[in-house]
Amino acid sequence: MQNYLKKHLSLWVLFVIAFYACDGKKTTSASDNQPKAPVNSLTDTPSKTPQKPNIIIMLADDLGWNDVGYHGSKIRTPHIDKLTKQGIELDRFYAYFSCTPSRVGLLTGRYPGRTGLSGKVIVPNRKDGLPPEEILLPEILAEEGYTKRACIGKWHLGHSNIKFHPLNQGFTYFYGHYGGQVNYFTHRRRQELDWHRNYETCYDKGYATTLLTNEAVKFINESSDDAPFFLYLPFNAPHTPLQAEEKYLKLYGYDPNEPPFSETDPSAKMDTMPDIKLGQGNTKRQTYSAMVTAMDAGIGQILQALEDKNIADNTLIMFMSDNGAYPKSGGSNRPLRGHKGQPLEGGVRLPACIRWNEGLPQNAKMEKFFTYVDVLPTILDMVGRKDIAHQIDGKSVYADLKTPSTKAKKSDEFEYISKNSIRQGRWKLVNGELFDIQIDPYEATNLKKRKKQIYNRLKKQLKIAKAEIETNKKADLSFEIQKEWKMPSD
Repeated sequence: MQNYLKKHLSLWVLFVIAFYACDGKKTTSASDNQPKAPVNSLTDTPSKTPQKPNIIIMLADDLGWNDVGYHGSKIRTPHIDKLTKQGIELDRFYAYFSCTPSRVGLLTGRYPGRTGLSGKVIVPNRKDGLPPEEILLPEILAEEGYTKRACIGKWHLGHSNIKFHPLNQGFTYFYGHYGGQVNYFTHRRRQELDWHRNYETCYDKGYATTLLTNEAVKFINESSDDAPFFLYLPFNAPHTPLQAEEKYLKLYGYDPNEPPFSETDPSAKMDTMPDIKLGQGNTKRQTYSAMVTAMDAGIGQILQALEDKNIADNTLIMFMSDNGAYPKSGGSNRPLRGHKGQPLEGGVRLPACIRWNEGLPQNAKMEKFFTYVDVLPTILDMVGRKDIAHQIDGKSVYADLKTPSTKAKKSDEFEYISKNSIRQGRWKLVNGELFDIQIDPYEATNLKKRKKQIYNRLKKQLKIAKAEIETNKKADLSFEIQKEWKMPSD
């Protein structure tokens, strides 16, 4: 009897083991119990390709090199600093030196000169815009399953005809303003309301940065789990007019009993009068700082929305400025030389970062040159799109982002900057001067005479590139702004 019980007890134990082994539960091996390295460490990237990420591009307007906390600025940007630390700091990110051209290159992957938009920005009476035949990032992402594609913020790529509207350039939703330099409180420029939702005039009240943030959070919250989304968020902050909410001004010592600063910029007066003094602090730098911190707070809310929806890890986020700051408007590019409107480092080398927890390393820094025209091919590479049928100028840096290095790699490729500037690796020709920006990022020592062969090589290449890229199309300034900035259909 005892032997019988032992036998059947053994059979019962074997049956229980077999049952649980077949019950869909994962069994472990010796290797499973070994400690695993963090997936996003500097030495390891995910072994399995993640699903296509949500994509968010956040663009600051006229934010200088010395206007973020992680560069040592006194301006408080805790959320931008945290985003940069969590992702990859792009120490050598470059764009054009003014608003409209940078947006063209960012969204098309092509130099703005090819579209005739490398000169002045789209001013209120400018008739041309980004040609509809240009293929934009959202149009290609639509082919990759990105069904919701929003532009929330400052468009600045044409407003004289409905063909230039974001909804006719690949986006499925638009909220914000068509032109630049709108009043942050009244949303007016040239005394006409420039605030819209899709094609319709929008009468929302509030501070512009807050409204754009709220709309971005709403877009994220309403996004579907069935398909990834693309959010292009070009803030108008901290571009002029210099206007901030009092709660942020007080962070920088604002005293309401002291007079506001005096605005001397004639275009700012013309565009925003009679409401120019709304939100003005005691100094320009104080007001500018408050505007940057307000934008940073909005970025914090957007990042929190991703966490709350549990989609932060598979959301690819890029943050950058469109060009350098203009010191007379409160910004700072120190210690870099130059400013907005110039191809010197202070006008084109910008604070920028990228974060994608499931696909890229964290807490890293990359010294490789990464330019605004590289953004489109890099993002497409990340979502698995390898072939681009039309000609672009940018190149994917996805491979470099997967193994970022703080050492600059040698490169013999030419990088066209503007009509009077070109770079080849460490050598930069700008305004007839030659600099080794690898060891002289402040462009203090002109090597034109000492490096004649290099100087002549870059000068020749600049002439070739300019002839091939620039259309030299003259801007048509005959447009008259419509009531409430409506875009005509004919």
